[in-house]
Order: sequence, then C-alpha cells, then structure tokens
Amino acid sequence: MQEESPPTAIEHALAEKWRRSSAAAGKFFDRLLTGLSRETSSGRFIPEMDGLRFLETCMVVLVHLHIYLVAKSRFYEHGVANRDRLSRTVWAGSHAIEMFFVISAFMLALPFAAHRLKGAPAVDLRKYYLRRLTRLEPPYVVSLFLLMFLTFVFSTAHSVSGWGPHLAASLFYLHNLIYGAPSTVLCVAWSLEIEVQFYMLVPLLTLLFAIRHSVLRRGLIVLLAVLAIVAQAGLRQLGPRFVLSVAGNLQFFLIGFLLADVFLLEWKTAERRSVYWDAVTLLGWPALLISLQSETRTRWLFPALIFVVYCAALRGRWTSKVLSSRWITTIGGMCYSIYLIHYAVISAVGRFTKRIGEGLPNPLYLLVQFVIVGLAIVVVCGAYFRLLERPCMRRDWPQRLWQHTRALLAFGQARKLEVKATFAD
Repeated sequence: MQEESPPTAIEHALAEKWRRSSAAAGKFFDRLLTGLSRETSSGRFIPEMDGLRFLETCMVVLVHLHIYLVAKSRFYEHGVANRDRLSRTVWAGSHAIEMFFVISAFMLALPFAAHRLKGAPAVDLRKYYLRRLTRLEPPYVVSLFLLMFLTFVFSTAHSVSGWGPHLAASLFYLHNLIYGAPSTVLCVAWSLEIEVQFYMLVPLLTLLFAIRHSVLRRGLIVLLAVLAIVAQAGLRQLGPRFVLSVAGNLQFFLIGFLLADVFLLEWKTAERRSVYWDAVTLLGWPALLISLQSETRTRWLFPALIFVVYCAALRGRWTSKVLSSRWITTIGGMCYSIYLIHYAVISAVGRFTKRIGEGLPNPLYLLVQFVIVGLAIVVVCGAYFRLLERPCMRRDWPQRLWQHTRALLAFGQARKLEVKATFAD
C-alpha cells in the first residue's frame, strides 16, 4: 500500500490561512449577532419565543410582499392559473398577527402568574406601565414621523393638513377607535393599538391566576376563550371598531395566558423534551395553515392549533433546537423594528427588484423576491433596531440619555467660555 506523502509547506500555509480566515469570520459573525441580539433585564428570555417570532415575521413579510407584487408587477398580476391558490395560501400568513398576540400575552402573563401561583414578588405596576411606555414609544414615534416625511417627499397624493388628525390619533393609539380603520400613516399599527389596549388590561385580566385550583383556573380560561369566540360572531356587526379592538381578539390573549400557566407550572424546570412533540410540529403547522382556508375553521380551530404548535415549540427536542438557533432568535428578536418599517423597505427595494425572476412560475418568483427583499429588510431593520430599539431595551435609558445630554450641554458651555476667553485675551 502506497504511503501518503506528508503535507508540503505550501499546503501547511494554505491550511493555516484557511483556519485563520474561518476564525476571523466566526468572530465577526459572533460580534454581529451579539450587537443585534435583544437585551432583556427581566431574566425571562425564552429563545423558542423569539424563534416563533421569526416564523411569524416571515409570514407577515411574505403577505405584504405578495400584496406589493400583485399591485406593482404586471407579470405577477396576470400570472398562471394557480395564482388564486397561491394567494389563499400566502394570505393565511396575515393571521400571524393573532399569533403575535398569543406570544405577547404569554410573556406578559409570566410575572403576574409567578406571583399568584409560585409566590414570586408582586409586579410593580408603575414600573410595568413605565416599561411599556419607554420600550415601545421611541421606535414607534420615530417610525411614524419618518414614514410620514418619506411619503410627503415621494408622493403628491397626500397633504400635511389632511394627515394631521390621523397622525395625532396614531400617536395616542386611537386610530382604530376614532376612524374604525388602520392608520393611514403607519398601516400596520392597527395591531399595535390592540396590543396597547391589552397592556392596559393585563393587571386586571391576570387576576385569573388568583384561582389556586389548576383545573378550575385553566378550565375557566378555556371557557372565556370559547365565550369570546361565540360573542364575536354576534358582535362583528358592530363594525371595524369592534374587530380592531382587544375585545375582538380576546381569545388569542387568553390562549397566551393558558400557555403561560402550563409553562410555568409544568415545563419551566423540566428540561426533558420529546421527539413526539416534534411530530406534533410536523403535523400541526400544516393543519394550522389548512384551518385558515375556511372562516369557520379559522374561528374555532385556529386558536386551539396555535396552542398546540406553541406547546410543540417549547417541548419538541428538534423543534426547540431549530427555533433556538442564534441566527433565528436574533432576527426574531428584531421583530418590532421589522414590523414597524418592513413595508416601507418592500416599497423602496421592490421597485428595483420586481423584474428579477419574472419568467419563473409565480411561487418561485415570489420566493426569489422574498429572499432578495428579505435580505434588504434584515439589513435596514437591523440597523434601525441597533440604533434605536435596542438602546430602548435598557430600563435606565431615559436616565442615560439625560446624563449624556447634560454632559454635552456642559461641554458646549465650557467650549463657549473657552472661546470667549481666547478672544478676550
């Protein structure tokens, strides 16, 4: 048998160069992901939740990209015969908003439930409301004014005077209630207004966790969710103001409460996960998408299926690993910034990229556009997240900002006095 010849000096050098390049690339991406990772001071970071946020963000982006291409691409609008089927499938992603409601309820319920059920310290309501204000307001307000400015610069169809009342209503999260329609300044903010209504009610709604008997408590949560669905069927005639309110979506927030209850008492300290839950993931997500093809199934099955697939996300061995991967949780953690400005990015980038892949079948064309525009969304929204949203995740950012402002003012005053003294001499 012929012996292998030892590596030459050139091969050694190439191998060493490859090793160093790989190490440098690894360090670069590690610093990048660290800089884009969400900050949390509550100790309640659950990576699977950010993984689910990633999936739902993709669903929302896909829906809005589909809407944009239908409106702007002549090829896509007059596409092949299965476009209607494609539209129905993609449009199911619009219900990702309700899935976000479940996550919000889950995360916000945890400290209240821990206090009621496990004797954890009570939630300081002043800090709770202040945290909601300082965490959400700056990125939201900046995005409102930024998008309004860009619209006025690049469009002649709107006037400042006409948008003033809509901007004011949007700033105070009242556009749904006043106008019965999504904001004309930031159309996606309709769901944020519903979330804000829910944030206000959380301390009251979480009194459900004061019921000590777990079966009775969980049964009551399920009963209230069912009653909400029944009531909504009869009250939708009240119009869009009801639909665009927390009352019109109450079952999803209650499902989040139920998930928090089970997670806190049954799973939080249980590290063992099962491949059986992975099987539930593989079956549950297609079933969830199928349920959204019918209004009746959407009303009755969709909330239950969200609960099932979220349980699988938390308990599946491989599902949990995939959803907890660093790239996925990093992008999922930026979902608020993506939510606020992603459609503006679609509009800005899509006008230059919409012709790429037009000769492909519609599903492939949509996929190509999703990859291209999606990368642009991650870059632009990632920068927005890093510069604006991430700093606001620190609880003490108002104090930090005030200290920096005072330091700058003091520095400016000192420089002014120094200049005066120089000219006096």
